[in-house]
Amino acid sequence: MRYLIPIAILFVFTFCENPTGSAENNVKEDNNPVSVDSSSEIIEEVIEPLKINIDSFQTGFANLISGLDDSYFDDSVIDTSYWNTYAENTNKSFSKIKKDRLDIMTSWFKKETQNKIEDSSLLFYPFSGADFLHAYHLYPNANEIIMLAKESIGEIPNFNTMKKKEINEYLEGVDFSLRDIYKRSYFITKNMSSDIKKSPIKGLLPLFYWFIARTDHQIVEKYDVYINENGNKIIKDSSFIKNKNIISGVEFKIMLNGTNKVKTLTYFDCDISNDGFEKNPEFKIYLDNKRASNTFIKSASYLLHYSTFSEIRDIILSSSNFIIEDDTGIPLKYFDLNKWDISLYGVYVKPIKDFSKNRFQTDLEEAYKNDKYFAGDLPFSLGYHWGTELQNQMTYKKKME
Repeated sequence: MRYLIPIAILFVFTFCENPTGSAENNVKEDNNPVSVDSSSEIIEEVIEPLKINIDSFQTGFANLISGLDDSYFDDSVIDTSYWNTYAENTNKSFSKIKKDRLDIMTSWFKKETQNKIEDSSLLFYPFSGADFLHAYHLYPNANEIIMLAKESIGEIPNFNTMKKKEINEYLEGVDFSLRDIYKRSYFITKNMSSDIKKSPIKGLLPLFYWFIARTDHQIVEKYDVYINENGNKIIKDSSFIKNKNIISGVEFKIMLNGTNKVKTLTYFDCDISNDGFEKNPEFKIYLDNKRASNTFIKSASYLLHYSTFSEIRDIILSSSNFIIEDDTGIPLKYFDLNKWDISLYGVYVKPIKDFSKNRFQTDLEEAYKNDKYFAGDLPFSLGYHWGTELQNQMTYKKKME
């Protein structure tokens, strides 16, 4: 059993130091200075950046299913004609949401949060599904992302053992599972559950590969993890004994193309209701002990409104320095305005018909009318009101104590 040790890149510099005191206190006048020829050549040592090895298979698989590049796989494995059409259609679909939603969202968030947040901090994204896409476009500099949902992880297939027709059906299944992300910006739970049961993708894992590639990342490493009884994240190895009661996850080390910076992306298949924490108290320990974070909540089925999710709500409030959410996240009444600065964007209307009208917040409605809190229009559509585009977003920044 091995404990997960984060990758660290160490650059060691050798320098001279006087052990008896500071450099300033130990400077002596040199009565015999050495003459330096100003015309002499100055030689600078060039330190090459540390090379990080990319997992060519993992990255090749991600590029293939995302319609970016099929060069890793041999023509004898892939139906090139089908893949070319698949890639063309995928590029069109992605280009549209990138132009109409993602790029606008990134620019807006950068402008509204400039000098307000530490954008490289841990990003915590509960009720996320596999949606690394929107998380990245809000927080492109986050050095670690933790995502939580109840959907199973699944696995990726071995294309070398599959017929071309089966691979085509797999690609079709991946594309079909993304329909709600393209159209609505979120995964519909019942659709995702149905897709996992009926389609060949069998879990969220291939969608993570798709999002990783489409956000211009390469995969350095991928492994399975779990939370032990002490609340520690552990890499699964040959000593791991399967247990359905253990919280399991998948973790990627990824690197943005053109950079040398490795990020950690972790997803856990978990129940974060109060009942879920009672069944798996070690997972609550893990979340209680995670470092302070920025938090992102969207299209969360209003679960954080209910008393049955009070414990994860408290974890978010206590450990977050900054929160961006829509009205499906933590209700306004749980924020102490003496401790949080709030900014409200867009239009606040009643929940869509799929959810109870009781989730409507009259205090939030009043806050939207208050110039002290209302910060402006929302130039993109993200969330349940995709049909009318009467969308809302709210930011909460914890005040310095």
